[in-house]
Amino acid sequence: MELSRDLLGGLRGLHAQHGPIAAFQDGDQRVLFLFDPEYNRQVLSDAQTFHAHFFALRGPKRSSQRRVTCGLLAMNGEQHKRNRRMVKEPFGPRAIEGYRQTIAELAADEVATWHDGECVDFNERMIRYMLKVTSRILFGLDEPALAYELGEQIAHWVALNNDFGVHALAPLENFDAGYQELLSFAQELEANVLKLIHHRRDNPNPAANDVLSILVGSLDAQGGLSDEELVGQCCVLFAAAHMTTAHSFSWTAFLLAQHPSVMQTLWEAIHDGTADEPHPTGAPSLLERVIKESMRVLPASAYSQRIAAEPVRVGPFEVQRGEPLVFTPLITHRLASLCDDPQRFDPDRWVTLKPTAYQYHPFGAGPRRCIGGPLAMEVLRTSLPIFLRDWRLSVQPGARIDAEVKSTMLNPKRGVPMVFDRHPQTTGEGRFIATAIEGNVAELVDLIEVPATNLPRKPR
Repeated sequence: MELSRDLLGGLRGLHAQHGPIAAFQDGDQRVLFLFDPEYNRQVLSDAQTFHAHFFALRGPKRSSQRRVTCGLLAMNGEQHKRNRRMVKEPFGPRAIEGYRQTIAELAADEVATWHDGECVDFNERMIRYMLKVTSRILFGLDEPALAYELGEQIAHWVALNNDFGVHALAPLENFDAGYQELLSFAQELEANVLKLIHHRRDNPNPAANDVLSILVGSLDAQGGLSDEELVGQCCVLFAAAHMTTAHSFSWTAFLLAQHPSVMQTLWEAIHDGTADEPHPTGAPSLLERVIKESMRVLPASAYSQRIAAEPVRVGPFEVQRGEPLVFTPLITHRLASLCDDPQRFDPDRWVTLKPTAYQYHPFGAGPRRCIGGPLAMEVLRTSLPIFLRDWRLSVQPGARIDAEVKSTMLNPKRGVPMVFDRHPQTTGEGRFIATAIEGNVAELVDLIEVPATNLPRKPR
């Protein structure tokens, strides 16, 4: 589809031209795009009429690709309800509290690899960091090397899905070869996940609190989850958590670096121990306000979709069975009806801002709201103070920061070049300085603290 060549510009253009809802037609294929909270409410609150469809390439019915994609994000009906009940425990408050120490240790390990004055692609660093965090939490705190190896495999499988899934409607000349590679790798991945599942069954550890161990031991009136369901949950939960949280880290660090006044306030709060304390009014803590505002301005999950399971009317459109509907946090979060100056990064707006679940939905909304959302927030809340306490992160001057929508995510196209500087032991104003940059990210957020520049333009 032509729109897929520049989804970021396409989504913004559709909204600018058509307002709260738009239809994009390409031949026989029609896609509805929802920008208004009321349309979000209709679609996201009705899981019976609007089904999930996460993977473009599910594979043949009895293939490994079909089984490894069979997680919560691809399930519907009673199967989804039961699996969600079973998967809920390892993502509940008690389980998340048990992961906090491991997250803190991994964040400290990450910071130990940083070097004063070093310039790195922070997004790539966060992808590697989240690979370790997600692998350990999902697959095992007692066997980190094995968990990390399996995480590497799932990350590669996700990349293959991203690379070839976008061509499912309009295949490239070499699509068949890539598709066969995906099917073969899924078969290898399934075999390795099954080995770990069987190891957990044969060697139960009551003290283990990784997600897989909890799921293997979970029972309801119908018994436990089948091996096929466990394989799908492991792969899909990893796929949903890994890259989106990495991008959330990158965009949050970028926004803080380019807003020195906010970073100064947060840095002082980290040092005096108040960063994660609730606001006196009962509003979220400063740290949570920063994260929530980052996810509003530059949401890592740019869009997601549902499929109509039956004919239904949505706004002015008669939607046919099988037609996709796309909801777009990237657009909805930036509506003037939500807040003043929506392109401005202002964490303190969350002292009074109380959006509905369909106005602000970085983790989706309704009965299919992302079950891992609270864990993602915990990873961000625990890691960021460790990253920022002793280090100043500055965007490389003159860097080109371009955002693109890739495989549903708002992705830093060329990465986020950041310079690490170890803080001196003294405090004071002026320690954080925004830098002049290039790129389309300035079209998405008003960088009001960035200085004017006469830097020569870099070749594209």
